[in-house]
Amino acid sequence: WVGMAYVSAFVGDLWALINPWRTLFAWAEVLYRRFSGGELSRRLPYPEALGAWPAVALLLVFAWVELVFPEPAIPLNVAWMAVGYSAVTWTGMFIYGGEKWLRHGEAFSLVFAILARFAPTEVRVSNTGFCDSCGLGCRDLDGQCVNCATCFGHAGEAEREWSLRLYAMGLLRNQPVSSSVMALVLLILSLVLYDGLLVTPAWARFEDLVLASLAASGDVPRLAVRTFGLGGFWLVFLGAYVATCRVMAAVVGGLSTAETARRFVFTLVPIAIAYHLAHYLSFLLIQGQYAFPLASDPLGLGWDIFGTAAYRIDIAIVGARFAWYLAVAAIVAGHIIAVYLAHVVAMTTFADRRSALHSQYPLTALMIVYTVTSLTILAEPIVQETPSAPAPVAAGVPVPADAVLPQPGSGRFQPVGPGISARVGLRYGAMASLFHDGTRVTQADILYPYAFAYRWGVKGGGKQVRYDPGIDGSTALMRERLVGVRLAGVDKSSKSIRVGDLAFVRERLIVDVYLRDASEIPERAAAIAPPWSSLPWHVIALMEEAVARGWAAFSEEQAARAGVEWLDLARSAPLNKRLQSLVAELGRQKFVPEPLKHMVTAKEAANRWAALQAFFADHGHFLVTNGPYVLDSWSADATVLRIFRDMSYPLGVGSYDSYAIPRRAYIANVETTKGGLRLAVEVERLEKFMRSYRIIREPLNSAGQLENQVLECRYLVVADDDGKVRHAGRGSLLEGGSFAIDLEGKLGPGRYTV
Repeated sequence: WVGMAYVSAFVGDLWALINPWRTLFAWAEVLYRRFSGGELSRRLPYPEALGAWPAVALLLVFAWVELVFPEPAIPLNVAWMAVGYSAVTWTGMFIYGGEKWLRHGEAFSLVFAILARFAPTEVRVSNTGFCDSCGLGCRDLDGQCVNCATCFGHAGEAEREWSLRLYAMGLLRNQPVSSSVMALVLLILSLVLYDGLLVTPAWARFEDLVLASLAASGDVPRLAVRTFGLGGFWLVFLGAYVATCRVMAAVVGGLSTAETARRFVFTLVPIAIAYHLAHYLSFLLIQGQYAFPLASDPLGLGWDIFGTAAYRIDIAIVGARFAWYLAVAAIVAGHIIAVYLAHVVAMTTFADRRSALHSQYPLTALMIVYTVTSLTILAEPIVQETPSAPAPVAAGVPVPADAVLPQPGSGRFQPVGPGISARVGLRYGAMASLFHDGTRVTQADILYPYAFAYRWGVKGGGKQVRYDPGIDGSTALMRERLVGVRLAGVDKSSKSIRVGDLAFVRERLIVDVYLRDASEIPERAAAIAPPWSSLPWHVIALMEEAVARGWAAFSEEQAARAGVEWLDLARSAPLNKRLQSLVAELGRQKFVPEPLKHMVTAKEAANRWAALQAFFADHGHFLVTNGPYVLDSWSADATVLRIFRDMSYPLGVGSYDSYAIPRRAYIANVETTKGGLRLAVEVERLEKFMRSYRIIREPLNSAGQLENQVLECRYLVVADDDGKVRHAGRGSLLEGGSFAIDLEGKLGPGRYTV
């Protein structure tokens, strides 16, 4: 859909040559003819009234899957959609004949053929006698046969021509256009723009407004809004174009609205190509890099056929500045070409120059509106769908019997069994993103930190090797409150991260945590025992083995007591040398900690230790985490952190902005009121343009202006005579954007400073 569109527009109609549905059906026809002597296709007459409407419908379905369907990138879903599309395509080819259906019903054949009209290459047949036998009506009004794969395939070598032409000249061919093809061109034009619109704040606000007015929430109503938006956006584009053509026909006369619309519709194709270029090039250059690892391991079986399985995509291959200027240049150039083509068509369509010029005013105005709309959407900031915070699944709930709890000392996971209840249960979605060594988060990484707390945080008797008072203190509250942990499943439907125009489906491990805590604030309960660790299980196990062998200690306190190093995975050269040999030893053993024996296979363990060895070889340390930065180098004076981003990383684009650029609020004016004070407030607003930003200070007009920011006014009242605090509280945010401080009856006579 992305790459072939560029090939079609800038090289030629390669799809006509490599179309898999055409190829497989042709093979089936050859085999059927050889064994039965007859024709596989029924070749029934194609209803002319249908035109290209089947292709329009199929392209709409494809667009719905891409833009609205919540799980478009799950391989199983992709496979079923391919099967369904193949069934429809081959059924149409069986009933009406392969070439007839490809020309009317196969969406991609029509789309790529339309885009290929812009390309600088074309194939021709010098003997147009073939056109009578192909039955496709491929000759244009000048009697020429251009880009008809059927005629080209049947012609002899001497009758075939492969020609070069100027870009966009194929859009000026004198050829009749049906209303369905006109609708298809407008659909191509609107789809890419709608994709960009979906990730803008304006659309998010519109969606929320519609759902609020319908008193609806959840995924199904949101899908309904986006589905209607998809069709409505296309109809708006189509309606605007037809209305413009109606004005053109009225201004000039001589042509009907429908004839005018069909005559000029191909002049819009450069705009569609420009949208594609502006919207999808970064997607192609970044997402397309996945071809390298997939080529070596296409089935996910751990192969490395071409030595590229470990390749990691580089999202910096396309800079933000380059993407922005390319997008703007493409859109402006596309519209200029479209205006020029419309002028050429007008000069050949209308009788005199004056009429041709007058006809162009409405169409040029429409193209300017398209330009402004596309540039506005392009300039809008990209928003992410923020994952909801952990929330209680219930209060006072029975704990499922298959929930587990680590045993003190050993850390082995044991089922809690029947009849156990908890005060509160929380459900988390733990993201299965990549660690820095390329391994992916699994249930073992989610659960092992719990086992670690019970292995090293519980003091036993005798010569206990596994105990550290620092771990004991930091995990005491968790061990006191935790009742059980349960892996509830895997959610692969979360589509919330967008980088540029890339949308990534995140895999979330759904984890239920049951606590004795009865806090009414979910966030407070959620902080007690979250199922998340920045370290993979094999790094934790490496540290455990090092500490158990007396090489180091987890806490500074225990290190001083035992007279060993305080464990450092990076800066201690002697310890790194020991750890390097230990990793090799654990790799040979395919070592798995006792609590994970039933979760991790020997092969998975071997892969983990091999990945850790490779990471050390590249970086010179063992500090593997899954945060956004990887330790690159260090000295006594500086530490260098290199940006790391796996495309399924939990946090979306812009997640750190509030930390990097904290907003402030200011007291602009204070007025005394009866019994208190009123404060006028000014707040900072951030305006972003790609990597640049500016801070604007402006009066606060309403609470809605703050969006996701929290604004609080806290005050102290201090007596001037003795400097003691006599009163404290919080101001109330009023609708107009000011704060009211109520001091009525709270202070005695005297002088105070607030």
